[in-house]
Amino acid sequence: MTLVWLAAAWVAGLLLASRLDVAPTPLLLLAAASLPLAGALRVIRRSPLPALMVGLALLGFWRVEATAPPDVPLLAGESRQAALRGSIADDPEPGRRSVKFVLDVTGSDVGDGWQPASGKFLVYTQPPPEIVAERTPPYFHPGDFVEVQGTQLTPEPIDGFDYPAYLASHGISGVFFSRSATWFPLESSPGWRGPVFRLRTRLAAALDATLPAPHSSLAQALLLGWRAQIPPDVRDDFRDSGTSHLLAISGLHIGILLAIATGITGWALGWRRRVNWLVPVAVIWAYALVSGLPVSVVRAGLMGTLFLAAMALGRPHGALTGLALSAGIITAITPRALQQVSFQLSFTAMAGIIIALPWQARAAAAIRRIGSSHRGGLTAWLTHLALWLSSGLIVSLGATLATLPLVALYFRQVPLLGIPVTILALPSLPFVMAGSLLTALAGMVNPALGQVAAVTAWVPLSYLLLVVSGSPGPVVSGAWITPALIWAAYGAIALGLMLPRLRRLARTRLARFRSRRSGSWNLGAPLSLRPTGTTITLAGVVLLMAASAIVLLGQVWAGPDQRLHVHFFDVGQGDSALIVTPNGRQTLVDGGPDSESAARALSRVLPPWDRSLDLVVATHLDADHVGGLLAVLDRYEVGGALVGAPDTSAPLHPRWADGLDRSGVRAMPLAAGYRLQLDQGVELHVLNPALETLPAPSSDRNNNSVALRLDYGEISFLFTADIEEEAERRMLREGGAGLKSDVLKVGHHGSRTSSTPAFIQAVEPSLVVVSAGAGNRYGHPHPDVMARLEQAVGASGVYRTADHGAIHFVTDGANLWVETERSPDAAPAH
Repeated sequence: MTLVWLAAAWVAGLLLASRLDVAPTPLLLLAAASLPLAGALRVIRRSPLPALMVGLALLGFWRVEATAPPDVPLLAGESRQAALRGSIADDPEPGRRSVKFVLDVTGSDVGDGWQPASGKFLVYTQPPPEIVAERTPPYFHPGDFVEVQGTQLTPEPIDGFDYPAYLASHGISGVFFSRSATWFPLESSPGWRGPVFRLRTRLAAALDATLPAPHSSLAQALLLGWRAQIPPDVRDDFRDSGTSHLLAISGLHIGILLAIATGITGWALGWRRRVNWLVPVAVIWAYALVSGLPVSVVRAGLMGTLFLAAMALGRPHGALTGLALSAGIITAITPRALQQVSFQLSFTAMAGIIIALPWQARAAAAIRRIGSSHRGGLTAWLTHLALWLSSGLIVSLGATLATLPLVALYFRQVPLLGIPVTILALPSLPFVMAGSLLTALAGMVNPALGQVAAVTAWVPLSYLLLVVSGSPGPVVSGAWITPALIWAAYGAIALGLMLPRLRRLARTRLARFRSRRSGSWNLGAPLSLRPTGTTITLAGVVLLMAASAIVLLGQVWAGPDQRLHVHFFDVGQGDSALIVTPNGRQTLVDGGPDSESAARALSRVLPPWDRSLDLVVATHLDADHVGGLLAVLDRYEVGGALVGAPDTSAPLHPRWADGLDRSGVRAMPLAAGYRLQLDQGVELHVLNPALETLPAPSSDRNNNSVALRLDYGEISFLFTADIEEEAERRMLREGGAGLKSDVLKVGHHGSRTSSTPAFIQAVEPSLVVVSAGAGNRYGHPHPDVMARLEQAVGASGVYRTADHGAIHFVTDGANLWVETERSPDAAPAH
């Protein structure tokens, strides 16, 4: 308990330093003076604890004052154009549209030339061509020296969350969005981060190549701590269900890993050998390194190490002591950690779990008594199930209730479904982590082997996504919460916890020892590391694998349905469509604007083990069409690529060329007049660009984009990419009669520069599809275009991805059916 008081004094000093401004030298002298005072108290047989506490508080105060960086903003004022130079200070993380990293700035240019500067910025940028040619995604490495040009933004609160304060607690001055970066091959040594970063990127790439979206991005978040690629709707599901904390690697994940490693080590080498506890320690710290050493993982690693050390020495483990010691170590290294929201939530959650453990032990004892009074195999199973449920319920309640005040303060809302949804989600986490690790390691050895192992991760990840998905639960506003109330709440909790302990301290040392030995901090059987539930675990694994095999065999036996399927995906402001022929050949036309666009959409219509596409078509190299194809080249086995006029000036051309080269895919240029047979009776006719455009670089990216007509029997589809009036006029001159199609995918997202009356009249569509994002900044589709389309096919014949979601057409060559994501019942359309 002494360590708890000393850690509390240290933290108090850190907190005072954030409120007061005192010269550091007197503080250090006063802290040094506390040592002889403590010695004098010891001599007169008084407790030296008060003097040591005062000394530590002063030392904490001095630590903050002596190490505080100068409080000078790097760039002040409103958002502005600027340029920054510096080295990358952390592990660059691939995002959905760009690469994110923290830049340790050494110089800035805000319009008056380069000036020395200091500070850190959170940068989002695209990799330059020269680095794309030499490296694999995410291209940037820790320690790289780069120069970025773009817009410096002043961070603002997000949905009530104090984002500026969050960045400031990590020493970040602001956010910088850049469309271009200059990479200097001179790089500072990343030290230990270099090989660890390379391992993390290889594991992430293996998960991308073996798991469908969004399973791959969720596995990266839970295994590696990379959350930038999680789709917004998945993030919203976790937030609305009150389970966002599951996405952040924390003590919960370390505890699971610790249990798995200890159980396997004990089973393999025996439980009595003390040296065996070194293996789990090595495992959790290796995982901490791979995850990037976030504060919550370091804290959990310290606590896990102390716990295992106590077990190895045969001493009872004081959880509060371990928590206090880890707090002291982390804040001694990084005093700013105390101001970080993640740090505060992590420690309060762990404290809540510690407080809940005695109640969990009592519940476990009661369940065992009831179970022992009834004999039989079924009763034993029910007892184990009840132990697991009670453990999950009580521990989740402790963590959730302890963090509720901080959640309400920082996020201004409290989801009421957080506790039950967390209890339902927790059982999947061990399988998610183990399956994701197995899949990633197998995928690093061989992609085919990784796809076989991927079922061990796909099943629990699917369960987790199912649990957190659905309608948002009831939410209580936390706008009335103030810091004063937070202090009052936690102060009352601390006082309530300390009163019984203070009474016990007044008793004899023997009574205190017996109370500790009575098991008040006993973890109980549900959290025991010994394999008491081995039978249940093995049975669960067998059932899981059997269910997976049944699902897989059912999908294999189902096979193609001998109909043509055309899926127009809802990818926001962009284009992406999948053609599946009657015999199951698959062609993807464009990939949407970001890395998860096409991958996520494909995962909804293709089986999870299907990682191949016969063809991909890049209509042109605008980001809203080819951004998602970059990830498709990495994650899928692609037979070939079809492209239009060469466009080396496009910003994404270097990454597109690099993706083709790394995946070994050959790109075949297309021009008007080309014809491809995708399957028996299924033909793809190329209508644009003009043949004379093909040898030369494209000067008009939209009008030289690839336009296609897909024919199957009596039914045809016209894909017009981003063509505008100029291309439409040329197509009308050269073959207007060949434009007639049943379904028209409207050009350029319904822009007013496309879909002229003459063109619509020549196509004579029965149905039209507009692929555009809801509320996009371009105003697509334009009201005039919508009026022309509705006049041609009627309001009911216009399908918009923004309104209907994904749109799925099915045809047998004579009839055409359409079903939409937001209207799932299929109905004859033509």
